[in-house]
Amino acid sequence: MILKKILWRLPNMTQLLLWITLIAPWFVLFFLDLKRVKHFLSVAFFTIVLTSIFWQVAEIWNWWEITNNLFFLTNISAFNYGLLPVITILVFYYTYQNKWLFFGTNIIIDAIQAFIISPFIFEKFGLYQMVNMGNFGLYLLLLGFVPIIYLYQRWYDK
Repeated sequence: MILKKILWRLPNMTQLLLWITLIAPWFVLFFLDLKRVKHFLSVAFFTIVLTSIFWQVAEIWNWWEITNNLFFLTNISAFNYGLLPVITILVFYYTYQNKWLFFGTNIIIDAIQAFIISPFIFEKFGLYQMVNMGNFGLYLLLLGFVPIIYLYQRWYDK
């Protein structure tokens, strides 16, 4: 009986998760030095553009399928515009001064995203379903972004 009630409310929980991943992360930035946050906004927006392109490619090559989304988004998940850029800012904010720390942190965060968050949270809540790409492929894709955004920020700093 309890499980039935939980499953009945799952679409509402999924929508709540989508809204949370879109809006809530941005509030974390107010607790940081906003001047330093502004310094990394450009790389966060670059990351949004880059990953938005890959969401489009994923749709064409059927890497994954969006199964639940906010009403105004179609084939790009809400966390691409909330959680992802904020995590990008946080990683740059705390690790950019040491490139080995930066790359090491990204290796760990991308592993958590690909092997824990994706299958056990995002897929279980029905945000998307992996189709022609496995979690290891997702991990490699995420790792592929790291040198690109790092080099972008280095270029931006010059």
